[in-house]
Amino acid sequence: MTKTVTIAGSAILATAIGLGLFLRPKSTAQEQLAASASLPPIARQVLRTKMARHELQMRTLVSRIVLLDDDGVARAAGEIFDEPSLARPVAGDELNGLLPERFFALQDELKARSRRVVAASLARNHAAMADEFAGLAKSCINCHDVYLRGDAPQPEAR
Repeated sequence: MTKTVTIAGSAILATAIGLGLFLRPKSTAQEQLAASASLPPIARQVLRTKMARHELQMRTLVSRIVLLDDDGVARAAGEIFDEPSLARPVAGDELNGLLPERFFALQDELKARSRRVVAASLARNHAAMADEFAGLAKSCINCHDVYLRGDAPQPEAR
C-alpha cells in the first residue's frame, strides 16, 4: 500500500511540476535595447561592443549603490569615467560622423556625472551619491533615446 501511495504521490507531484513549468508566465522584460532605425549597421556594430561593457559597469554600479558600498561605488563609477570615449568627428571621419552630436554631449555628461558619483561616494555623502547617480542614469536613458529615435527634439518633461 505505501509503495502505491508513494508512486501515486510522485506521479501527481511530477505532473504538478510539469504543468507549473508549462503554464508559467513568459518573461516580458526586454534584455537588450532594440536595433536603431536611425543609425546605419556599421555605427550600431561599433556601439554594440562599447555598450556591452557599459551594461556590465552599470549593473555593478547599481548594485554597489543600493548596498551603500562607498568603495565599490567609487570603483564602479571610476570605471565608467575611465572608459575611452568616442571622439567627436573631424573632417573626413566617416564613422563617428554617423553619430548625432547629441550622442557626444550625452557621453560628456555621463563622464561628468560618473566623476561626481565617485566624489560623493568618497565623501560618504549618500544623498549626493543618489542625486548624481540619478543624473547619470538620466543621461543613459537620454542616450538610448537618441540611439533609437535619432537626434529629434524631445518633449519637455513635466
